[in-house]
Amino acid sequence: MFFCGLFFGNQELIYVKPISSFTLIWIYYENRKRVSFLYPLIIIIIMINDVLVLKDFDLFFEYISILLLLYYFLCSYLLLPFISLKNIRYKEVLSPSVVIGLLLVVYLAISIFNMTMPGFQDSIGNGVIIVVSLFYFLGCCFIIYLRNHYQYSYYLLIAASSCILVNALVPVQELYYNNVVFEAIIYSVDIIAMLFYLKFLIRTKPMEETKGSNFI
Repeated sequence: MFFCGLFFGNQELIYVKPISSFTLIWIYYENRKRVSFLYPLIIIIIMINDVLVLKDFDLFFEYISILLLLYYFLCSYLLLPFISLKNIRYKEVLSPSVVIGLLLVVYLAISIFNMTMPGFQDSIGNGVIIVVSLFYFLGCCFIIYLRNHYQYSYYLLIAASSCILVNALVPVQELYYNNVVFEAIIYSVDIIAMLFYLKFLIRTKPMEETKGSNFI
């Protein structure tokens, strides 16, 4: 996807990017006994979203916000069985490194929001929808990762970090600074996010059922 982003424009990517999304559906199909039947629906939603973004981000922003709301909440819904707040130790969850990282994410989100919203004077509510649904998904990912009760939880950290980068760059790319390198990074990282999210759903097990390490 990186080289496709470098050499193809939006009109070509409309046809190229769904190929990678269909690949994820194929991976799901091969592991369908381990992953919810909702996963293909999630991929279809993001495929439609990608087409609208590539067609005209400004014109279809309202529909994009609704699709992203559905996408992030469905992704979060599939993570709910892995979330437990029982016996949580807040000193571990709210460690200095976590707090600093959280503040940086919030600062980035507010900065991007303030920068792009002047172009969406009549769509601030839609921007808020995207931010809230994204943060809900990020919260689910980070809780699972920090609790470390499941193997390969770092896959979710990779997926969440990739989502942050994509959502930070897309408004800049589509509204202010159209650059082929940005485009290549956006759609490569987007696929990475979806792939590692799926890999977590396929491979994870409770830690007590595994004997190996949770690290790469």
